[in-house]
Amino acid sequence: MALPFSGNPLFCPDGLREDEIKLHRLKIREDALFLPCFKFDPATTESGDLFWISWKVVHSVATDPNRAIFLGHAPDGSPRFTIDIGNSLEAWNNFTSNLFQNIRSVAAYLADNRTAIVAQAHSILKWIANHLFCSRCGSNNAVSLGGYRLDCTNPTCGALTFPRIDPVVIIMITSRDNNKCLLGRSHGYPDKIISPLAGFMEPGESIEDAINREIREEVGLSCTDIRFWGNQPWPFPSNLMLGCFATAEQDRLTVNEDELAFADWFTRKQLEEILRNPDGDKIFPQSISISYHMMRAWLGDE
Repeated sequence: MALPFSGNPLFCPDGLREDEIKLHRLKIREDALFLPCFKFDPATTESGDLFWISWKVVHSVATDPNRAIFLGHAPDGSPRFTIDIGNSLEAWNNFTSNLFQNIRSVAAYLADNRTAIVAQAHSILKWIANHLFCSRCGSNNAVSLGGYRLDCTNPTCGALTFPRIDPVVIIMITSRDNNKCLLGRSHGYPDKIISPLAGFMEPGESIEDAINREIREEVGLSCTDIRFWGNQPWPFPSNLMLGCFATAEQDRLTVNEDELAFADWFTRKQLEEILRNPDGDKIFPQSISISYHMMRAWLGDE
């Protein structure tokens, strides 16, 4: 199934980002469109759709038009870019009354593959903003490859930096009879929300290794029958959620209170009641998250 933030309709031909001349020609094409972002959030129309602007408008609202990032070609062939307009909204407000919306809100409203464009733009712009300096020598980085590489400007260093993706395992643990599922909440997670347990993968781990380590650390269980369910880009800032189902070898939990605020087993009846009652003391995650869809899948709804 296509999850929110996935199914990107834009396509970048191999080698195109390496050709600065071609990229510039794409920018100035009449059909080229740019998604403006402010503090990494996209501009939207009054109806909630993405608000695209032309290259001519980019020059009037963006602090540095040359910082446009190439996203790819749309199905109709038009080139699509994103641009961070800078730290001031003065020029923007003089141009339009359209606002910038939090990407969670945009994803919840759009609920289709346009959310993948939002995720792409948000992640790459935030990556560039967080890597202004070379990690090897501390010199300034220069943006290249249409935004997908940072080049150290120190000629004696010359380090190249590429966008980073952080993989996270998220695990729907079920009992041996499949009548219960294990859900919990980490410290700092929004109150009331319960979800499958999750954790970042570590160097040298397979997906299965990461799952067994994470579940053992958090609730003292061993797992078997690990099976991949689905994956989702999660642009906060640039994770890849790897959703799996697994079976617990035993039911007794030893909750690590340093890791989790709460964890327990839930029957389908309990989970269905939680889904029906959004004002209860436990609630589902947002529908834009893979955790929500994994919980619905276990209930048999997806």
